[in-house]
Amino acid sequence: AATAPPIRRRRLGAALRKLRLAAGLTLQGAAERLEISDSTLSRLENGQGRLRRIDVAAALDVYGVRDEELRTTLLNLTGQIRDKGWWQYYRRAIPEPYADYISVEAAATSIDAHTVQLVHGLLQTEPYIRAVAEAWRVRAEPLDVDALVEVRRTRQRMLGGPDPLRLRVVMHESALRQQVGGAQVMRGQIERVLEESRRPNVVIQIITHSAGAYSGLDEPFAIVGFGNPLEHDVVCLDNLTRTHFLETVDEVRNYASVFDQLRAAALSPERSALWLADLLTKMES
Repeated sequence: AATAPPIRRRRLGAALRKLRLAAGLTLQGAAERLEISDSTLSRLENGQGRLRRIDVAAALDVYGVRDEELRTTLLNLTGQIRDKGWWQYYRRAIPEPYADYISVEAAATSIDAHTVQLVHGLLQTEPYIRAVAEAWRVRAEPLDVDALVEVRRTRQRMLGGPDPLRLRVVMHESALRQQVGGAQVMRGQIERVLEESRRPNVVIQIITHSAGAYSGLDEPFAIVGFGNPLEHDVVCLDNLTRTHFLETVDEVRNYASVFDQLRAAALSPERSALWLADLLTKMES
């Protein structure tokens, strides 16, 4: 497991190391041509330093990289890593594990998520967010509830715009029957989930109690994709004190397989929408 920011720095460093080796250059030889020390280049390749765009451009020149698409991808990745993300302004107001996850999510083009007891954060209403935040404040470190609401609503903007995030959520029925904030809050929350399910980039499936035992029954997780050949998917696992990131190909493949099984155990998107509408009707009667 790793904390969020080093993930992307490490991947950039690994890409540069691969290009150096492809160019037939030793660490010492490349460092001499870049006019930096061996130890500095080694740290950069291991994701332990902060590369500037000018440094990466110089390395690509030295390594003879002429592929414009690859150059653009690497330079854009460098810029994204160096940019101060919007969530940084809330670092003192939100738990560190949450900020770590947001830093990864912000670069995502797709998310496949499984939730058990809570509605996924990108689908939550403000009253629901506040109810969850108040509960967190009791059992964990002090929280600025207003800041947490702002952060979550900012995250939710990813679902709109000209190039929206692709979100697929498999949600257990328990998350929608748990009375977070009370009956009125939950009615509004279920309406929101139903509304979001109509977006072309959002797929929501419900696993009902009748599904019985199934793979992944008790484990919420998210598989985050970046739409970038240099950055393979990463699995995010949350708890109260830390966010774990699983990066190996086998780990990601295993969770992707579990997600496929979850989708098979769940109602179809169409039947899930009908189930949500029926639940709303029953709550209002």
